[in-house]
Amino acid sequence: MLLEIKKLLENNTKISAWVINENISSSSELFFIKDKLDMNRACDTKEYHISIYVDFKENDILYKGDSIVVVSASDSIEEIQTKINDAVFYAEFVKNKWYDLPTNESNVIKGINSFKNLSILKKDYETIFNVFFKDYGYESKVNSCEIFAIEGLKRVISSKGTDVSFPYSRFIFELVTDCETGFEPVEIFNGYYLTEIDLELIEVLIKKQLSETYERSKAIRNEKLENKRVIISGNAVEEFLKFYIDQATDSSIYQKISKAKLNENFFNNSKEKLNIVMNPYLSSSINSMPVDAQGKILKPYVLYEDGVLKNLKTSARFSHYLNVDNLGNVNTFEVKGGEVSLNEYIKDDYIEIMEFSSFIMDTNTGDFGGEFRLAKVVENGKESFITGGAISENIFDIQNEMLFSKETLVYKSSICPKAIILDNITVSGK
Repeated sequence: MLLEIKKLLENNTKISAWVINENISSSSELFFIKDKLDMNRACDTKEYHISIYVDFKENDILYKGDSIVVVSASDSIEEIQTKINDAVFYAEFVKNKWYDLPTNESNVIKGINSFKNLSILKKDYETIFNVFFKDYGYESKVNSCEIFAIEGLKRVISSKGTDVSFPYSRFIFELVTDCETGFEPVEIFNGYYLTEIDLELIEVLIKKQLSETYERSKAIRNEKLENKRVIISGNAVEEFLKFYIDQATDSSIYQKISKAKLNENFFNNSKEKLNIVMNPYLSSSINSMPVDAQGKILKPYVLYEDGVLKNLKTSARFSHYLNVDNLGNVNTFEVKGGEVSLNEYIKDDYIEIMEFSSFIMDTNTGDFGGEFRLAKVVENGKESFITGGAISENIFDIQNEMLFSKETLVYKSSICPKAIILDNITVSGK
Protein backbone atom coordinates (compact mmCIF):
# COMPACT_ATOMS: atom_id res chain seq x y z
CA MET A 1 0.00 0.00 0.00
CA LEU A 2 2.88 2.37 0.74
CA LEU A 3 4.04 2.32 -2.87
CA GLU A 4 0.51 3.08 -4.07
CA ILE A 5 0.24 6.03 -1.67
CA LYS A 6 3.61 7.42 -2.84
CA LYS A 7 2.53 7.09 -6.46
CA LEU A 8 -0.73 8.96 -5.83
CA LEU A 9 1.15 11.76 -4.07
CA GLU A 10 3.83 12.04 -6.74
CA ASN A 11 1.26 12.14 -9.54
CA ASN A 12 -0.64 15.05 -8.00
CA THR A 13 0.86 18.17 -9.56
CA LYS A 14 -0.60 20.47 -6.90
CA ILE A 15 1.35 18.78 -4.09
CA SER A 16 4.73 20.42 -3.48
CA ALA A 17 5.88 18.14 -0.65
CA TRP A 18 4.67 15.30 1.52
CA VAL A 19 5.62 13.26 4.58
CA ILE A 20 4.27 9.76 5.28
CA ASN A 21 4.30 8.44 8.85
CA GLU A 22 3.63 4.69 8.70
CA ASN A 23 2.72 2.90 11.93
CA ILE A 24 2.43 -0.89 12.18
CA SER A 25 1.64 -2.30 15.62
CA SER A 26 0.47 -5.35 17.52
CA SER A 27 -1.10 -5.05 20.94
CA SER A 28 -2.66 -7.07 23.71
CA GLU A 29 -5.22 -5.54 26.08
CA LEU A 30 -6.33 -7.02 29.40
CA PHE A 31 -9.06 -5.56 31.59
CA PHE A 32 -9.51 -6.69 35.19
CA ILE A 33 -12.29 -5.98 37.66
CA LYS A 34 -10.74 -6.59 41.07
CA ASP A 35 -8.50 -9.56 40.25
CA LYS A 36 -10.84 -11.16 37.71
CA LEU A 37 -10.02 -10.98 34.01
CA ASP A 38 -13.03 -9.39 32.31
CA MET A 39 -11.68 -8.79 28.81
CA ASN A 40 -8.75 -10.09 26.78
CA ARG A 41 -8.26 -8.92 23.22
CA ALA A 42 -5.49 -8.57 20.68
CA CYS A 43 -5.21 -6.09 17.85
CA ASP A 44 -3.00 -5.60 14.78
CA THR A 45 -3.07 -2.20 13.09
CA LYS A 46 -1.48 -0.53 10.09
CA GLU A 47 -2.07 3.18 9.62
CA TYR A 48 -0.61 6.03 7.61
CA HIS A 49 -0.60 9.67 8.66
CA ILE A 50 0.17 11.74 5.57
CA SER A 51 1.10 15.41 5.75
CA ILE A 52 0.41 17.11 2.44
CA TYR A 53 1.90 20.51 1.54
CA VAL A 54 0.72 22.80 -1.23
CA ASP A 55 2.64 25.91 -2.35
CA PHE A 56 0.59 28.69 -3.89
CA LYS A 57 0.69 32.42 -4.56
CA GLU A 58 -1.83 35.09 -3.74
CA ASN A 59 -1.22 38.77 -4.45
CA ASP A 60 2.39 37.85 -5.30
CA ILE A 61 2.90 36.37 -1.81
CA LEU A 62 4.08 32.75 -1.64
CA TYR A 63 2.32 30.51 0.87
CA LYS A 64 2.62 26.92 2.02
CA GLY A 65 -0.63 25.28 3.06
CA ASP A 66 -0.82 21.91 4.75
CA SER A 67 -3.34 19.24 5.65
CA ILE A 68 -3.19 15.78 7.23
CA VAL A 69 -4.76 12.58 5.89
CA VAL A 70 -5.21 9.38 7.89
CA VAL A 71 -5.28 6.22 5.79
CA SER A 72 -6.04 2.76 7.17
CA ALA A 73 -5.09 -0.60 5.71
CA SER A 74 -8.74 -1.24 4.75
CA ASP A 75 -9.00 1.85 2.52
CA SER A 76 -9.27 1.25 -1.22
CA ILE A 77 -7.13 3.11 -3.76
CA GLU A 78 -10.19 5.15 -4.73
CA GLU A 79 -10.82 6.10 -1.09
CA ILE A 80 -7.18 7.10 -0.63
CA GLN A 81 -7.28 9.19 -3.80
CA THR A 82 -10.39 10.99 -2.55
CA LYS A 83 -8.77 11.71 0.82
CA ILE A 84 -5.66 13.10 -0.87
CA ASN A 85 -7.71 15.30 -3.20
CA ASP A 86 -9.72 16.62 -0.24
CA ALA A 87 -6.52 17.35 1.68
CA VAL A 88 -5.10 19.30 -1.26
CA PHE A 89 -8.31 21.33 -1.43
CA TYR A 90 -8.22 22.18 2.28
CA ALA A 91 -4.48 22.94 2.23
CA GLU A 92 -5.08 25.75 -0.28
CA PHE A 93 -7.02 27.61 2.41
CA VAL A 94 -4.11 27.54 4.88
CA LYS A 95 -2.08 30.69 4.35
CA ASN A 96 1.21 30.09 6.13
CA LYS A 97 4.10 32.15 4.85
CA TRP A 98 6.31 29.91 2.75
CA TYR A 99 8.98 27.77 4.38
CA ASP A 100 10.97 24.73 3.35
CA LEU A 101 10.82 21.21 4.75
CA PRO A 102 13.96 19.58 6.17
CA THR A 103 16.52 17.84 4.01
CA ASN A 104 18.83 15.53 5.97
CA GLU A 105 22.48 14.85 5.26
CA SER A 106 21.84 11.13 5.79
CA ASN A 107 19.18 8.73 7.03
CA VAL A 108 21.42 7.21 9.71
CA ILE A 109 19.96 7.07 13.23
CA LYS A 110 21.15 5.53 16.48
CA GLY A 111 19.93 2.10 17.54
CA ILE A 112 16.56 2.15 19.30
CA ASN A 113 15.81 -0.11 22.26
CA SER A 114 12.68 -2.20 21.82
CA PHE A 115 11.23 -4.78 24.19
CA LYS A 116 9.24 -7.95 23.49
CA ASN A 117 6.34 -6.92 25.69
CA LEU A 118 3.78 -9.19 23.99
CA SER A 119 5.78 -12.38 24.43
CA ILE A 120 6.82 -11.39 27.98
CA LEU A 121 3.19 -10.74 28.95
CA LYS A 122 2.22 -14.16 27.65
CA LYS A 123 5.20 -16.04 29.09
CA ASP A 124 5.23 -14.34 32.51
CA TYR A 125 1.50 -13.73 32.89
CA GLU A 126 1.23 -15.31 36.36
CA THR A 127 4.16 -13.28 37.71
CA ILE A 128 2.81 -10.04 36.24
CA PHE A 129 -0.69 -10.80 37.56
CA ASN A 130 0.74 -11.33 41.04
CA VAL A 131 2.53 -7.96 40.99
CA PHE A 132 -0.75 -6.19 40.24
CA PHE A 133 -3.05 -8.06 42.60
CA LYS A 134 -1.08 -9.43 45.54
CA ASP A 135 -1.82 -8.12 49.02
CA TYR A 136 0.53 -5.23 49.77
CA GLY A 137 -0.79 -4.83 53.30
CA TYR A 138 -2.76 -1.61 52.71
CA GLU A 139 -6.40 -1.05 53.56
CA SER A 140 -6.74 0.36 50.05
CA LYS A 141 -7.14 -2.14 47.20
CA VAL A 142 -7.01 -2.37 43.42
CA ASN A 143 -10.53 -1.83 42.12
CA SER A 144 -9.81 -2.34 38.43
CA CYS A 145 -6.91 -2.33 36.03
CA GLU A 146 -6.41 -2.15 32.28
CA ILE A 147 -3.13 -3.30 30.76
CA PHE A 148 -1.81 -2.59 27.26
CA ALA A 149 1.28 -4.33 25.86
CA ILE A 150 2.34 -2.91 22.50
CA GLU A 151 5.08 -3.54 19.96
CA GLY A 152 5.40 -1.67 16.71
CA LEU A 153 7.42 -0.33 13.84
CA LYS A 154 7.36 3.25 12.60
CA ARG A 155 8.62 4.49 9.26
CA VAL A 156 8.91 8.12 8.19
CA ILE A 157 9.28 8.87 4.48
CA SER A 158 9.30 12.29 2.85
CA SER A 159 9.49 13.79 -0.61
CA LYS A 160 12.71 15.47 0.60
CA GLY A 161 14.51 12.14 0.89
CA THR A 162 13.90 11.08 4.49
CA ASP A 163 13.40 7.33 4.89
CA VAL A 164 13.83 6.10 8.46
CA SER A 165 12.41 3.03 10.21
CA PHE A 166 12.60 2.23 13.91
CA PRO A 167 10.92 -0.11 16.42
CA TYR A 168 9.03 0.95 19.53
CA SER A 169 7.44 -0.72 22.54
CA ARG A 170 4.94 0.32 25.19
CA PHE A 171 3.64 -1.11 28.43
CA ILE A 172 0.77 1.03 29.66
CA PHE A 173 -1.53 0.38 32.58
CA GLU A 174 -4.43 2.32 34.01
CA LEU A 175 -5.06 1.64 37.68
CA VAL A 176 -8.11 2.39 39.81
CA THR A 177 -7.63 2.00 43.57
CA ASP A 178 -10.14 2.58 46.34
CA CYS A 179 -10.38 2.77 50.10
CA GLU A 180 -13.48 2.86 52.31
CA THR A 181 -11.94 2.92 55.79
CA GLY A 182 -11.19 6.64 56.17
CA PHE A 183 -13.35 9.72 56.61
CA GLU A 184 -14.95 9.18 53.21
CA PRO A 185 -14.78 6.57 50.43
CA VAL A 186 -12.00 7.37 47.98
CA GLU A 187 -11.33 6.18 44.44
CA ILE A 188 -8.21 7.22 42.52
CA PHE A 189 -7.35 6.70 38.86
CA ASN A 190 -3.85 7.01 37.38
CA GLY A 191 -2.26 6.03 34.08
CA TYR A 192 1.35 4.82 33.80
CA TYR A 193 3.40 4.81 30.60
CA LEU A 194 6.44 2.54 30.38
CA THR A 195 8.51 1.25 27.49
CA GLU A 196 8.99 -2.21 29.01
CA ILE A 197 7.56 -4.60 31.59
CA ASP A 198 9.73 -3.61 34.54
CA LEU A 199 8.23 -5.57 37.44
CA GLU A 200 10.20 -3.78 40.15
CA LEU A 201 9.10 -0.37 38.90
CA ILE A 202 5.50 -1.51 38.44
CA GLU A 203 5.44 -2.73 42.05
CA VAL A 204 6.79 0.62 43.27
CA LEU A 205 4.10 2.50 41.32
CA ILE A 206 1.27 0.29 42.57
CA LYS A 207 2.40 0.53 46.20
CA LYS A 208 2.70 4.31 45.88
CA GLN A 209 -0.85 4.62 44.56
CA LEU A 210 -2.25 2.28 47.21
CA SER A 211 -0.48 4.27 49.93
CA GLU A 212 -1.71 7.60 48.59
CA THR A 213 -5.25 6.26 48.25
CA TYR A 214 -5.22 5.23 51.91
CA GLU A 215 -3.74 8.56 53.02
CA ARG A 216 -6.30 10.43 50.91
CA SER A 217 -9.12 8.63 52.73
CA LYS A 218 -7.76 9.97 56.05
CA ALA A 219 -6.97 13.47 54.79
CA ILE A 220 -8.81 16.48 56.18
CA ARG A 221 -9.73 19.83 54.64
CA ASN A 222 -7.12 22.41 55.55
CA GLU A 223 -7.44 25.99 56.71
CA LYS A 224 -5.50 28.72 54.92
CA LEU A 225 -1.76 28.25 55.44
CA GLU A 226 0.69 31.11 54.88
CA ASN A 227 4.45 31.49 54.40
CA LYS A 228 5.03 27.76 54.07
CA ARG A 229 7.74 25.71 52.41
CA VAL A 230 5.88 23.86 49.66
CA ILE A 231 7.42 20.90 47.89
CA ILE A 232 5.93 19.88 44.55
CA SER A 233 6.38 16.22 43.63
CA GLY A 234 4.76 13.75 41.25
CA ASN A 235 3.74 14.41 37.65
CA ALA A 236 3.35 18.15 38.31
CA VAL A 237 7.16 18.45 38.34
CA GLU A 238 7.37 17.60 34.65
CA GLU A 239 4.46 19.87 33.77
CA PHE A 240 6.08 22.71 35.74
CA LEU A 241 9.44 22.36 33.99
CA LYS A 242 7.88 22.10 30.54
CA PHE A 243 7.23 25.81 30.92
CA TYR A 244 10.89 26.52 30.20
CA ILE A 245 10.79 24.34 27.09
CA ASP A 246 7.66 26.11 25.84
CA GLN A 247 9.39 29.45 26.42
CA ALA A 248 12.29 28.20 24.28
CA THR A 249 10.07 27.07 21.39
CA ASP A 250 10.53 28.87 18.09
CA SER A 251 6.79 29.46 17.62
CA SER A 252 6.50 31.16 21.03
CA ILE A 253 9.45 33.42 20.29
CA TYR A 254 8.23 34.26 16.78
CA GLN A 255 4.78 35.16 18.10
CA LYS A 256 6.40 37.20 20.91
CA ILE A 257 4.73 35.09 23.60
CA SER A 258 8.04 34.07 25.15
CA LYS A 259 10.33 36.18 27.31
CA ALA A 260 13.34 33.99 26.49
CA LYS A 261 16.11 35.18 24.16
CA LEU A 262 18.91 33.18 22.58
CA ASN A 263 22.24 33.38 24.42
CA GLU A 264 20.70 35.30 27.31
CA ASN A 265 20.24 34.10 30.89
CA PHE A 266 16.62 33.24 31.62
CA PHE A 267 17.51 32.52 35.24
CA ASN A 268 19.28 35.68 36.39
CA ASN A 269 20.03 35.94 40.13
CA SER A 270 18.50 32.53 40.80
CA LYS A 271 19.59 30.15 43.54
CA GLU A 272 19.37 27.20 41.16
CA LYS A 273 21.00 26.56 37.79
CA LEU A 274 18.71 25.48 34.96
CA ASN A 275 20.25 22.84 32.69
CA ILE A 276 18.06 21.13 30.11
CA VAL A 277 19.10 18.76 27.33
CA MET A 278 16.64 17.76 24.61
CA ASN A 279 17.18 14.04 24.08
CA PRO A 280 15.22 12.23 21.33
CA TYR A 281 16.78 8.93 22.41
CA LEU A 282 15.49 8.98 26.00
CA SER A 283 15.00 5.23 26.38
CA SER A 284 12.70 5.50 29.40
CA SER A 285 10.05 7.53 27.54
CA ILE A 286 7.33 6.27 25.23
CA ASN A 287 7.53 9.65 23.45
CA SER A 288 11.13 9.31 22.28
CA MET A 289 11.50 9.53 18.48
CA PRO A 290 14.66 9.70 16.30
CA VAL A 291 12.82 11.71 13.62
CA ASP A 292 10.05 14.29 13.84
CA ALA A 293 6.74 14.39 11.97
CA GLN A 294 8.21 16.64 9.25
CA GLY A 295 11.05 14.23 8.49
CA LYS A 296 13.87 15.94 10.39
CA ILE A 297 16.33 13.42 11.84
CA LEU A 298 16.91 14.33 15.48
CA LYS A 299 19.97 14.51 17.70
CA PRO A 300 20.44 15.44 21.37
CA TYR A 301 21.25 19.10 22.01
CA VAL A 302 21.56 21.56 24.89
CA LEU A 303 18.55 23.83 25.40
CA TYR A 304 19.63 25.67 28.57
CA GLU A 305 23.09 25.73 30.11
CA ASP A 306 23.29 27.29 33.59
CA GLY A 307 20.16 29.27 32.75
CA VAL A 308 21.40 30.56 29.38
CA LEU A 309 19.20 29.69 26.38
CA LYS A 310 21.64 28.01 24.00
CA ASN A 311 19.25 26.71 21.32
CA LEU A 312 15.57 26.71 20.44
CA LYS A 313 13.11 23.86 20.22
CA THR A 314 12.33 24.12 16.54
CA SER A 315 10.07 23.17 13.68
CA ALA A 316 10.63 23.63 9.95
CA ARG A 317 8.16 26.50 9.70
CA PHE A 318 9.10 28.82 12.54
CA SER A 319 12.85 28.16 12.40
CA HIS A 320 12.68 29.33 8.77
CA TYR A 321 10.86 32.50 9.80
CA LEU A 322 13.41 33.20 12.56
CA ASN A 323 16.37 32.26 10.36
CA VAL A 324 17.77 29.79 12.91
CA ASP A 325 18.90 26.19 12.47
CA ASN A 326 16.08 23.67 12.53
CA LEU A 327 17.14 21.12 15.15
CA GLY A 328 13.78 19.36 14.91
CA ASN A 329 10.82 18.90 17.18
CA VAL A 330 12.24 16.88 20.10
CA ASN A 331 9.64 16.08 22.77
CA THR A 332 11.76 14.26 25.35
CA PHE A 333 14.19 15.99 27.68
CA GLU A 334 16.42 15.80 30.76
CA VAL A 335 16.59 18.41 33.51
CA LYS A 336 19.62 18.27 35.78
CA GLY A 337 18.95 17.97 39.50
CA GLY A 338 20.08 20.51 42.07
CA GLU A 339 23.08 20.44 44.37
CA VAL A 340 21.29 19.38 47.57
CA SER A 341 19.45 16.19 48.48
CA LEU A 342 15.71 16.36 49.15
CA ASN A 343 16.43 15.00 52.63
CA GLU A 344 18.05 18.32 53.53
CA TYR A 345 14.98 20.29 52.47
CA ILE A 346 12.59 18.24 54.60
CA LYS A 347 14.44 18.65 57.90
CA ASP A 348 12.26 21.67 58.71
CA ASP A 349 8.47 22.03 58.49
CA TYR A 350 7.04 21.66 55.00
CA ILE A 351 3.99 20.80 52.91
CA GLU A 352 4.52 18.29 50.11
CA ILE A 353 1.87 18.37 47.40
CA MET A 354 1.85 14.76 46.25
CA GLU A 355 -1.07 14.79 43.81
CA PHE A 356 -2.93 17.65 42.18
CA SER A 357 -6.52 17.18 41.09
CA SER A 358 -5.49 19.27 38.09
CA PHE A 359 -2.17 21.06 37.79
CA ILE A 360 -2.33 24.08 35.49
CA MET A 361 0.69 25.81 33.99
CA ASP A 362 -0.01 28.77 31.71
CA THR A 363 2.89 28.76 29.28
CA ASN A 364 2.15 32.33 28.21
CA THR A 365 1.90 34.14 31.55
CA GLY A 366 3.77 31.78 33.88
CA ASP A 367 0.78 31.42 36.21
CA PHE A 368 0.65 27.96 37.78
CA GLY A 369 -1.13 26.01 40.49
CA GLY A 370 -4.39 24.24 41.12
CA GLU A 371 -6.31 22.31 43.72
CA PHE A 372 -4.53 19.32 45.19
CA ARG A 373 -5.92 15.90 45.87
CA LEU A 374 -3.37 15.02 48.53
CA ALA A 375 -0.65 16.84 50.44
CA LYS A 376 1.53 15.82 53.37
CA VAL A 377 2.04 18.31 56.18
CA VAL A 378 5.05 17.95 58.48
CA GLU A 379 5.02 20.31 61.45
CA ASN A 380 7.21 19.96 64.53
CA GLY A 381 8.06 16.44 63.42
CA LYS A 382 4.41 15.37 63.21
CA GLU A 383 2.94 14.14 59.92
CA SER A 384 -0.63 14.60 58.71
CA PHE A 385 -2.46 14.71 55.38
CA ILE A 386 -4.72 17.36 53.88
CA THR A 387 -6.89 17.61 50.79
CA GLY A 388 -8.84 20.23 48.85
CA GLY A 389 -6.36 23.08 49.28
CA ALA A 390 -4.78 24.97 46.40
CA ILE A 391 -1.82 27.09 45.42
CA SER A 392 -1.70 29.92 42.87
CA GLU A 393 1.62 31.51 41.94
CA ASN A 394 3.53 32.97 39.02
CA ILE A 395 6.76 31.34 37.97
CA PHE A 396 8.50 34.66 37.29
CA ASP A 397 7.81 35.75 40.87
CA ILE A 398 9.32 32.66 42.47
CA GLN A 399 11.93 31.25 40.08
CA ASN A 400 14.87 33.09 41.65
CA GLU A 401 14.13 31.40 44.98
CA MET A 402 13.02 27.94 43.85
CA LEU A 403 15.24 24.90 44.29
CA PHE A 404 15.52 21.44 42.73
CA SER A 405 16.21 18.20 44.56
CA LYS A 406 19.49 16.50 43.71
CA GLU A 407 17.58 13.27 43.12
CA THR A 408 15.91 12.77 39.73
CA LEU A 409 13.03 10.57 38.58
CA VAL A 410 11.75 9.16 35.31
CA TYR A 411 8.57 10.86 34.08
CA LYS A 412 6.44 10.26 31.00
CA SER A 413 8.52 12.43 28.67
CA SER A 414 11.57 13.25 30.73
CA ILE A 415 14.04 12.73 33.52
CA CYS A 416 13.60 15.60 35.99
CA PRO A 417 14.30 16.43 39.63
CA LYS A 418 12.24 14.40 42.08
CA ALA A 419 10.89 17.58 43.67
CA ILE A 420 10.73 21.36 43.34
CA ILE A 421 11.07 23.36 46.56
CA LEU A 422 9.28 26.70 46.98
CA ASP A 423 9.37 28.92 50.08
CA ASN A 424 6.96 31.51 51.50
CA ILE A 425 3.97 30.06 49.67
CA THR A 426 0.31 30.52 50.63
CA VAL A 427 -1.93 27.44 50.53
CA SER A 428 -5.60 28.33 50.32
CA GLY A 429 -8.12 26.26 52.26
CA LYS A 430 -11.73 25.95 53.32
